[in-house]
This record gives sequence, C-alpha cells and structure tokens, in this order.
Amino acid sequence: MITEKAALQQLEKWWPKVLRAGLEQADYFPRSLSRIGKPKQKDWIENFEQVRSAQEQWLKRSQPYKSKGWSLSWEERDYRSIGRNRFIHSIDVATLEDYLYLLKREQAYAQVMADAAMIAGEIPGLQLWCIASPLDVESHHTQWNELLKVVRYFMEEHRPGQYYIRELPLDIPTKFIETHKRLLISLLDEVLPGSRINDQFRGVRHFEQRYGLKYRQPMVRLRLMDVYLADQYFSGVQDLALPLDALAQLKLTVRRAIILENKTNYTNLMNLLTLPQAKETIGIFGSGFGVGALSEVAWLSEVELFYWGDIDAHGLQILSRLRAHHPHVRPFLMDEQTLKVFAEYVRYDAPYSPAASLPGLNNKEKALFEELNARQMRLEQEHIPLDYVKQILEALF
Repeated sequence: MITEKAALQQLEKWWPKVLRAGLEQADYFPRSLSRIGKPKQKDWIENFEQVRSAQEQWLKRSQPYKSKGWSLSWEERDYRSIGRNRFIHSIDVATLEDYLYLLKREQAYAQVMADAAMIAGEIPGLQLWCIASPLDVESHHTQWNELLKVVRYFMEEHRPGQYYIRELPLDIPTKFIETHKRLLISLLDEVLPGSRINDQFRGVRHFEQRYGLKYRQPMVRLRLMDVYLADQYFSGVQDLALPLDALAQLKLTVRRAIILENKTNYTNLMNLLTLPQAKETIGIFGSGFGVGALSEVAWLSEVELFYWGDIDAHGLQILSRLRAHHPHVRPFLMDEQTLKVFAEYVRYDAPYSPAASLPGLNNKEKALFEELNARQMRLEQEHIPLDYVKQILEALF
C-alpha cells in the first residue's frame, strides 16, 4: 500500500490546480489519490498481517482519529481462508481545509489569494494572468509592489526609444527589471496592446527591443575604400567602428558597399582591412551581429550591394537571408568560377545544412547550394589572394 510520503507527493502535484481553482472560486475537492497500491486477493491471503498493519497505520492517521486530513473509503470482501474483511478502497481529501492541513500550506494559500486580489485590484487586466500563473504569483510574493510599478509605467508612461533599461524613472533597484525579465515579459504581453509590442523580438535577450527601450547596439566595423571619403567625413580615418544605429544614420556619398561575413573567430578580418581602394565604396564587417540586423540600415537599399562570404552552404544561406531585406544584393567571389580557380583550397568537412527552402537564391545559386551541401564543400574567403580580389573588383567597378 502507498506510503504517506508518496501520498503527500501526489498532493504536491495538485498544488497549481488547487490555487487555480481558488482563484476561479471553483471547487477542487473532494478528490481521491491515484495508484494507492490496493492489496490484491493474493496479498490478502499470503501477507494478511502485513496488509492489515499497513491499513491500520492509515486508519490512525485519518479521520475520525484525526480532526483534519485524510479520509478513507472502505470495501468489504469474503475470503474462504481468512473470512470477511474490509480493505481500503480509496484514500481521499474531502475539503480544501484538509488539503492545506496535510501540506501545511494554510498561510501560503492565503497569501496567494491575497496577492492575486491585490494584483487584479491594481491592474484588472492581470486577473486572468493570475489564474493562469498561480505559481508565479506565489514565488514573487515579496516583489509585487515593484513589479506592478514597472507594468504600470509601460502601460501609462513609456515612450519608445527614450530610456535605457537602467534609467527608467522608477523608484526600484537599478537591476530589478534585468533580473525579472522573464516574468515581466509574461505580464507585459498580457496587458499591452499589440501596437506597443515588437513581435519580431522574443525572449529575455531581446526584452529591450520588444518593448521599445534603448539598448546596447552591436558594433559594426567599416573600411572606407575611398581615401577621398575618409578625408571628407572622418579626417582621413579609413578603418573605424560604430554602433549599428549610427551606421543607419550615416549620410555618405557612397555608390556601393561590400558586406563581409563576420566569423566568430574573426579569421577573415584581414579581408576587410586589406580591401583595395575603390571609388565611393565601403566594406562592412559586423562584430557579432547577424546580417538580418542590416535591415535597419535603409540607405543600403540605395547603393550597389555585394555580399562576400565563404563558398559553402552556410554562406549561401546568409545571402538568401540578406536578400529578404535587400533583394538587390549580389554575391562577390561566391561562384563556381572562384571555386574552380582555388580548388586546391576546397575542404570537404562543412556542416550539412537541413535548409529545405532558400527563397532568396536564384536557380543557379540554388544549384550551387545543393552541390556544396551534398558534398559538404567549403572554400573559405581567407584563401583567395588579394591580387585576385583586386582583379575582380576592377572588373566590377
């Protein structure tokens, strides 16, 4: 027969539903335990004393021997060898009061009910959220004053792009929002209209972007391939880095730009730094951002745009994604001719790509993708000599 420890473990699993029923003012009890290990006929006959002892222990810890707690339902049966006996048919919890007594949760339950009432009283739009998330109501008991301050601010005062997360005009600890992002996402999504939420951004890492806060921009490294541009705008500096939003605001007399794949180990940084001179042309190298971030740089749609990545399945996937925002982008040194010229540097250990559709590629590029992927081929851009790069640039420009 089930032990009391195992029985209490079952009650623990009921806790979220008990809280939810309380918040909905619904009845959850009476309720019976499942899988109580009722003795079978063979057990009664062969282990009669052991079974009877287990039942007596349950009898002593249940009503009416105890004023609150377990209730037992009994069933009688006749056996030729041991006569007529009764055994426990079910172990029940008759009332909410009995349940809370058994788990020693009277105070915790009352606190959740009080906190939920306070939350819904302050912000009625969170009433259904409390019912759906009673464990969050419970686990943040000591933080609700600060949490509701934050929610009310975003509902009533917030203006997109005005503040960084730590400078919001709220009387709360500096890092409070950062340490409660997961919960705040759940709360804000419940009460804010869709027009106030940028649904392109999800998860804790993108909290600021989702709710219109200023955030630390990824840095973009530029190579001005035209000395005149460098002299005119940056006092002759040709290699510089600036935040992504600053890049979007640049007003340069640029005719073309070359985007270089930003590898995590920066092994191709020299490709940017050694780009040859070309009139009204810049090179763009991202330090840790994906090409999708360049969708925010509107002026790239007004210039000739090239993408230079490795000749492998991954490189062509990036090209396809980049075209979702800048459909006019052209591949640079990412074709079959380049692959043949530098065949000695081709490797066959590139990761296989499961991509089923690449809508940004034309038919010729798709065919190249399929060949590269099937054979796991890769030609890294670092293996292409500078002289060859200059030759192709001169032909293009």
